[in-house]
Amino acid sequence: MAVENPKLWHTVSGGPTFTDEELTSARCLNLRDCSPSDEELKHQILQYFHKTFTIYEKLFFLLDSREAFYIRPKHNLRHPLIFYYGHTATFYMNKLVVAGFTTRINARIEEMCAIGVDEMSWDDLNSAHYDWPTVEEIHDYRRQVRDRIEELVAKTPLKRPIVFTEGANDMTKSFHWIIQMGAEHERIHLETSLVLIRELPMRLVRPLALWAAGSARGGFSSAPHNELLPVSGGKPRLGRKIDSDMYGWDCDYARDGTVDEVNPFSASKFLVSNAEYLAFMKDNGYGRQELWDEEGWNFIQYKVRNSLDLCPWFWVPEGTSFKLRYIAEIIDMPWNWPVEVNNLEAQAFCRWKALSTGLPIRLPTEAEALHMFDLFVGKDMLEWGEKPPGNLNLEFGATLFPVDRFAHGPFFDVTGNAWQHTCTPTYPFPGYQTHPVYDDFSAPTFDGRHSMQKGGAFIATGNEATRDARYAFRRHFYQIIGIRYVESVHQVNEMDKMSCMLGADPTTDAAADFGYGVFDPQDPMSQFANFPVRLAQIAKKAFAAHHASNGKGSVSALDMFCGTGRTAFELSDVFSDVMGVDMSARPLQVAFAMKERIEYSYSVRTTGHHREQRRILSTDYPWKATRDRVVFYQADPANLHAHIRNFDLLIANFLVDRAYSPATVLRQSVPERLRSGAVVVCVTAYDWDETLNEPAEWLSGRSIKDAVPPIERLKEIMAPNFDMVQEPFDELVLRRQSLRKATLQTAQISIWRKKY
Repeated sequence: MAVENPKLWHTVSGGPTFTDEELTSARCLNLRDCSPSDEELKHQILQYFHKTFTIYEKLFFLLDSREAFYIRPKHNLRHPLIFYYGHTATFYMNKLVVAGFTTRINARIEEMCAIGVDEMSWDDLNSAHYDWPTVEEIHDYRRQVRDRIEELVAKTPLKRPIVFTEGANDMTKSFHWIIQMGAEHERIHLETSLVLIRELPMRLVRPLALWAAGSARGGFSSAPHNELLPVSGGKPRLGRKIDSDMYGWDCDYARDGTVDEVNPFSASKFLVSNAEYLAFMKDNGYGRQELWDEEGWNFIQYKVRNSLDLCPWFWVPEGTSFKLRYIAEIIDMPWNWPVEVNNLEAQAFCRWKALSTGLPIRLPTEAEALHMFDLFVGKDMLEWGEKPPGNLNLEFGATLFPVDRFAHGPFFDVTGNAWQHTCTPTYPFPGYQTHPVYDDFSAPTFDGRHSMQKGGAFIATGNEATRDARYAFRRHFYQIIGIRYVESVHQVNEMDKMSCMLGADPTTDAAADFGYGVFDPQDPMSQFANFPVRLAQIAKKAFAAHHASNGKGSVSALDMFCGTGRTAFELSDVFSDVMGVDMSARPLQVAFAMKERIEYSYSVRTTGHHREQRRILSTDYPWKATRDRVVFYQADPANLHAHIRNFDLLIANFLVDRAYSPATVLRQSVPERLRSGAVVVCVTAYDWDETLNEPAEWLSGRSIKDAVPPIERLKEIMAPNFDMVQEPFDELVLRRQSLRKATLQTAQISIWRKKY
């Protein structure tokens, strides 16, 4: 009997052959270890890359139908899986292209599979905007990325130490750090994509041994009785040390040796089991509004409106009882496994527990979770030995275990099995710095709407499985996350941690002030006009003078490198549709806050290290009634979404200064987005920064020997597609650094019209 050929996605895209055990035992590299030679360390980095790439592809072996790649999850808050199949590979390429280490393999895939993973406002989830690639195209693309990475690792000299740096230019774009970044990013999506597969209809998946529930490894017996056990107080270190041997994300690092005071408390011996959570449900936990905060009760109403079951997301009602939807199978309810719920449900459970027992019960803080790790686990990944200290890193299989399986002193599952919710919002430690090629990994989550999770799950691998990993999701988000509750007479308000946001991201603060700041009339600086507003006035005037329609009819505008959105908002009184795009999500936080939440707070430096808070309201501006005409997307101006086109006005908003390849954008991306006769307003200070673009890309020439006036180079680039319709002129640009200090810059503005 002939054996049916496997589906294409049931094969890996190349690279070395690994056993499942080799794939599920890969651990973080010691990037500071001086013992291996450069070639040996490069080999280790390449092997880690290949193992990561391969196990991620083996996750998609679970899909039994091509249809599985293209249907949206029922909550419609994520792209279909075809996006994620390509996303992790495009991440490597997009970061390496931005850093100047390589060129694109497939611009269409690298644009389409780039952004849209965390329910952010700038994530474009409109399915009409996507003509998804075929599975074959993505599979072949992944093969090409493998080959490219292997080639680049072989030829790129190793620069030691391989560390997170935000300082000197020769280190901010460390090639081997970016390869590690890509691998750790893919390991995050190993977990998030598994959850998306778990949400698919059963007919679209197939069970596989590598991803099977561990029913034979512990049984589904009744759960042990939970109890509170004492934990002494202490001062745990928060955050990853700056000289850590392992890879870290920007939010991991605490550069000043941050510690937190932890008072004595009691903690549940076990994670909350499915059986313990069932008692909450039987006591009408989902129907009692007093157990939920406003956000949580809105979540309950959402479930009711959409006829969703009032139970944990992966519970499957069956008569008067439940089964559990596991990855690719429905199994008898393992009542002794940890329950998997979102943060809103976890908080409601703790309120119920407090009312039921009369004890001050709540979720632990991040510091309390770290303190328990230090007391009862102690060993981080590089010190693990033969096996992890808990159900981590897939080394015990892709399965949850009973809550009494992995002991840590008197407690169980202090690390591993399932992540654990905390009551701590995502916030930056003092001295927080972003990485130049991924400056918006964490900053957009410092919004008070993302909560920290600690401890790792069975599928937490690499960085995720380390002590200092700091991952957070929106509170309604489902992942492999459970509950440990604590009792403490010392009540905390972890939202106070958000007070450190004052000045935590000075770059975004400065951008907000540049767009929306107001000077005291007595301040000598008030004589200089707000440049984003002035730019909108110039653009509207140029459009009226030079566009064929003379400003009549329905017209649209695109602001490239829109920053915090002030110019885009100012255009909304004339243009029926305005779009702002920016490479980074950090300034877009301001734009969306002004559009959706009406207000935004930021800080300005007064003197020294002192800062004062400013609050801006969109209702205070003339465009308050037209701001809904404006949309914003995070996108690479050199490789925009295909649907971003047919504009009548385009503002190249310091594009020449900020784009990693300005000539490419002006030659290709800009003309492709415009109708014939469209007007382009090009703004530039010819002020380049090596962290944004290589000197070879500067319009002033590659060296002193071949230097040319930048405007002449700009004319040469624009000439094939545009006519200059107004001679360049200068405008002053004031950027405040503090209340008493500012920089004054001269920007050159040139006006162009696309040829017919």
